[in-house]
Amino acid sequence: MPDQLSPAQKTFSKLFAREYTAPHGRQYVGRTGERTEWSTYDQPTSDRLIKGHLNGEFWLGTRAPWYPLLFNLDIDKPTPEKLDKIYERFDRYGISESQRVKMTSPSFKEHGNHRIYLRLERNERPVTFARGYEALKNSFADVCEIYPQKNRIDRVPCGKNQDLISDDGQILNRLSWRQEMHHLLKVDPTPIENLPIQLDLLPDPELETNDQPRTWKPKTEVAELIKNGLQAGGITRSEAQYEILNYYWRAGLQPVEAAEKVKIWIRTQHNGFSDEVNAGLWGRIDAHIDRQAAWIWARPAPIYPDSTHSLQGALTRADLEFAAKVFPGNAVRQKQLTALIAYYRPRRHHDFVFIPVWFWRDEVAHKDTYKKLVADLESKGILEVNRHYQRGEFCRRYKLKLPATSQQPIQRDDRNVTEFYDALGIAYTRREIAAVTGLNERTLRRHFTKT
Repeated sequence: MPDQLSPAQKTFSKLFAREYTAPHGRQYVGRTGERTEWSTYDQPTSDRLIKGHLNGEFWLGTRAPWYPLLFNLDIDKPTPEKLDKIYERFDRYGISESQRVKMTSPSFKEHGNHRIYLRLERNERPVTFARGYEALKNSFADVCEIYPQKNRIDRVPCGKNQDLISDDGQILNRLSWRQEMHHLLKVDPTPIENLPIQLDLLPDPELETNDQPRTWKPKTEVAELIKNGLQAGGITRSEAQYEILNYYWRAGLQPVEAAEKVKIWIRTQHNGFSDEVNAGLWGRIDAHIDRQAAWIWARPAPIYPDSTHSLQGALTRADLEFAAKVFPGNAVRQKQLTALIAYYRPRRHHDFVFIPVWFWRDEVAHKDTYKKLVADLESKGILEVNRHYQRGEFCRRYKLKLPATSQQPIQRDDRNVTEFYDALGIAYTRREIAAVTGLNERTLRRHFTKT
């Protein structure tokens, strides 16, 4: 029977171990207690490997996803002078203690090696690997290594002898990996605008290019296409390449890596159903794949790969029922509250959550009504507002008193669904929706077909 991951292990896997795509690396403790060299396997990560890493059987490493959750400064054989430079730069760039987490490396006892994890954002949005790596390289590469790196295996956190280090230098070696993951998720973001790099002079297509509408086939269909190849009467070579590239983009792969995988796939799985392949036009085919990859990876915003997308928002059935209980029969208020909950739930590890004004105005409620919503939630004892903020420096912080739940987020095709009516349609039947929300028939008819 295959290994089954617990909900917490699944969360860890999605956040830190990249989706189940090859290659991966493993490092073991030898018989003498020394660590072996890294071995790279051209195989996907698996549930068994995730469990093995978290249980301390070996260390697991993966390549960088296109949108890493965390970057890290890898500090080997630290000297007082090297550490002074790093922390002086933290002060200079405004990277506070809440924006970083220290964790020992397995070689900490011998050499003091450790890592400092940072979560990077730009304009309050996730940054790509290329963007974040470039910013950190310009800021810290002269005193430490920056990870993850493009084509190198990087050890995922929370494994054996990877312990958190407190602010006063104590090794917190009695924390479980779940507690360590909790602390990593609590890291406040560092705006890369604060780092010494001329950001405005660099192209940023993943943020500035308006996304053109596009769709993709369900992952199960594309997985069959990858396995079985082109078929008679099926989609064309060009369409197949596009679907597989989207599949790899959703998995968080970098564009060059994804393009290479598709080039290998068309050579081995064309099955003779492509005129260009049969004519041996490999240069033209490879150039076409490169153009398709460049187009897809340059235009994700505001759409993200699956794990990053799901980290931006999440709703459970308990959240829908909570919103209905707070605002029974009020479709507008239920929709507004679920939009707020969807933003808050993935960030609930913080005592108070930063919620930008633009999000209140654009995603939750109208610019003229969101303050009334805040007041309503405060009066009901559901929302607590920390009004100690500094204009231009950081936003007001909020604590939303959500129901405790072990339910998994509502999903479609491995992506969290956060739109109110869409989530209702997935979670409940039409009759159940009416009973749960108390919405009138006229409202339901407007958003759902009769069943």
